[in-house]
Amino acid sequence: MPCWENMSLEHLNITLFQYINAPISASNFDIHLAIFLAKDTLYLLAIFLLAYWAFGQYTQKSLALKAMINCAIALLVGYLISLVYPHPRPFVLGVGQNLIEHAATYSFPSNHMLIFSSVLFSFLLAKKYAIAIILGATTFLMAWSRIYVGVHFPFDMFGALMVTACCSYVVHYVWPYCQGPIMHYSLYIYHLIFRPFIHRGWLSK
Repeated sequence: MPCWENMSLEHLNITLFQYINAPISASNFDIHLAIFLAKDTLYLLAIFLLAYWAFGQYTQKSLALKAMINCAIALLVGYLISLVYPHPRPFVLGVGQNLIEHAATYSFPSNHMLIFSSVLFSFLLAKKYAIAIILGATTFLMAWSRIYVGVHFPFDMFGALMVTACCSYVVHYVWPYCQGPIMHYSLYIYHLIFRPFIHRGWLSK
């Protein structure tokens, strides 16, 4: 048993990673499930946000747009952090088992977690609790899977969560002051591009 009290943060990070990362004895089902969660849930999240915008009314469109802006800001902050703290991925360090191909970019903070938790916090702060619960469960599974397949450390996820929490609160309190003009131009572009579908009632105004 490891002595948690005497561990450095980096040692703790690697130890936690080794507990979660896929063992040599992992079944094909576990591996394929983890790869799906690690790679494809991002597309499901994108489809959800686009549908929430396309079929929602003004309030829903505003929330979807705020979530996307929140993602962009969190990703920018995460990129700046990676320049200051360029932490390598597990497979670069030769730690654990890697199950998917991935570029040897810096791992901290996790871009996937920045995106997922940006959307999660946006809906949570908007008090859309039912959706937030589903997003929270999906975010947890995505985080677990990307550690399981060997492309991220646990602290990559924790760090991204902290970054997004800060960004989300800032965006949440600033949004009411800039929502009007941003939504005005966004809706103008949306109506310009999708006018035929809106007129046929396939998409909401």
